Amino acid sequence: MKKLISLTLVLILCVCTAAGCGNKSGSGEAASATLILVDQDEKEYTYELNFEDGSSLREALWQSKLISEEDYGAMFIENIDGHIADVEEDGCTWMPQDTDRKQITGTFDEITVKNGDTIYLQYYIVPDFD
Repeated sequence: MKKLISLTLVLILCVCTAAGCGNKSGSGEAASATLILVDQDEKEYTYELNFEDGSSLREALWQSKLISEEDYGAMFIENIDGHIADVEEDGCTWMPQDTDRKQITGTFDEITVKNGDTIYLQYYIVPDFD
């Protein structure tokens, strides 16, 4: 029950923060960044993101063809190039981190990606508050 409440709170937070987020457009200039995806087994996968400078993380993943249209429009991005973090079924998600592996606050729509950035997406199990 507490896990359900925790997941519900996460969903509410994402809905509230995403409600004011539209499709932000960047500066129009081509940019690239490095994405390091860390799966549940701590294996790292490195990708080059190619996107419009100033795009949100969600837009950069979409423009780089690492997420599907379904994930682009979903509240939670679960499938990144075949790597799954399913919040509803498994209670896990992707946690954005900076180059120093510190958590980046905000949703995938609020995090701005700039040319030359390195972003980690860490497989993260939402704590069970039972």
